[in-house]
Amino acid sequence: MKIAVVGSRGVPATFGGIEKHCEEIYSRLVQMGHFVTIYARKGYIDNRINEYKGIKIKPLWTFKSKHLEATFHTFWALLHAVFSDADIIHFHAQGPCLFAWIPKLLSPNKKLIFTCHGIDWQRNKWNFLASNIIRLGEIFSATFFDTQITVSKSLEEYYRNKYSINPITIINGVTISSIKELELIKEKFGLNEKDYLLFVGRLVPEKAPHKLIEAYKQTKTEKKLVLVGGSASTDSYVAHLKDLAKDDKRIIFTSYLYGDELKEIYSNAYLYVSTSELEGLPLTLLEAMSYGIPVLSSPIPPHIEVIGKNEEYGYLFNSEKVSDIKEKLEFILSQPQLDLIKKGLKGQERIRTQHNWESITKK
Repeated sequence: MKIAVVGSRGVPATFGGIEKHCEEIYSRLVQMGHFVTIYARKGYIDNRINEYKGIKIKPLWTFKSKHLEATFHTFWALLHAVFSDADIIHFHAQGPCLFAWIPKLLSPNKKLIFTCHGIDWQRNKWNFLASNIIRLGEIFSATFFDTQITVSKSLEEYYRNKYSINPITIINGVTISSIKELELIKEKFGLNEKDYLLFVGRLVPEKAPHKLIEAYKQTKTEKKLVLVGGSASTDSYVAHLKDLAKDDKRIIFTSYLYGDELKEIYSNAYLYVSTSELEGLPLTLLEAMSYGIPVLSSPIPPHIEVIGKNEEYGYLFNSEKVSDIKEKLEFILSQPQLDLIKKGLKGQERIRTQHNWESITKK
């Protein structure tokens, strides 16, 4: 089977959950005998690379603009894909689905598949016009496709209830990594084993790191708060976060980390915290759990799906209020370390058995 992929910035994945999802899924599909071409965005990948893990990479130029970049890239990619020998065109995210009519019109024999990673029009970074354009993409995603896939049960229920369709849920997976001892991040950021709380993700309003900073500042812990991530066309918001944290020397911004540095910072964290208000099924949460770190998350459906409504595999805030985040942080920080280790290992075992990329790809 020949598969053309649109909606990803490209591989290898050094940014974004969609890109990581694509790298893991398609590299395994190639091993199973399929042929995969990903239409990548120039500027996000090394343009000298035309193949990675057996995946063919087709870099295309697009505008460097928050509102135009993905739109024009999808348009160019589909014009190429419809005249290619691909049997399937696989769309990722709701926005690119605005152009699903192109293959339907010009190449009706190609099968169209859509994977939903989140309700994109709800993201705070979009203005009114952009949000409603992406909402139209959501409508098209429920209309023009032969198969709809969601990465969580909560997204499946959203589409089922709103559009009376029957999407398939294929959850995100994670690769279990070995623990890396402190070396690079100790030299770079002065961190020690188990002496910091960890946040990993884009610094955008819907992930609500501002709430985490506000809650953390009210605690009396000596453990540091490390925020790994950076701007995603949200420079003013990042500046606001740094201003919010400037009077607390315990708070460290590392910007984006990759490779061994990211593995080290996961491996040695005391607690992973996600304050997200909007997610599909966050890979960063799954990755943290794969290292055996206890996790604390906001009570949104995708997080509850992973952690359990009775907090079997991690901890949940009672609500998304700063006061509740502070209260839960203080509760966890007061617990015996052995209890946290047990919780982390239980979460790790769930990831090992339920979120294995090998079994997920076969679906």
